[in-house]
Amino acid sequence: MSPQDDQRDGVLIVDDDSGFRSVVEELLQAFGYEVVCAENGSVALDLLRRGLRPSIILLDLMMPEINGWEFLALKRQEPALANIPVAILSGVDSLEAKAATLDACALLKKPLDLDTLLAVVARTQ
Repeated sequence: MSPQDDQRDGVLIVDDDSGFRSVVEELLQAFGYEVVCAENGSVALDLLRRGLRPSIILLDLMMPEINGWEFLALKRQEPALANIPVAILSGVDSLEAKAATLDACALLKKPLDLDTLLAVVARTQ
C-alpha cells in the first residue's frame, strides 16, 4: 500500500514501540493484510495527507511528538481523513476510561489478543 493509494485498503499501525509494530505488522501480513507503519502521529498524518487511505488505523495513545489524542483531534479537522476508523491501542489500564470517550471503533488492550485484533480489522475491510 503506497501513500498515493486513494482506495481504502489495509492497515496503518501508529505506535512508537518498534518491536510491537513489527510483530503486529507481521501477524497482519500473515493473514493477508497490507500494512503501513508509523512511529508517531506526525509521521502518520504525513502519510495520510499524502494520500494513504487505510481501512483502519491502529493507534497507540502514548507517543512522542504527536500523541494519540492530538492525532485524533488533527485527523477530525481534515474532511478527507475524518471518517477513517481508528482502533485505540492501550497498555495502560488507567487510559481505558479516557480512551472509551474517544471516537474509536474499538479499544484494544495490550498485549493484544490475536482473535480480537483480527475481528476488529476484518470489520473494516
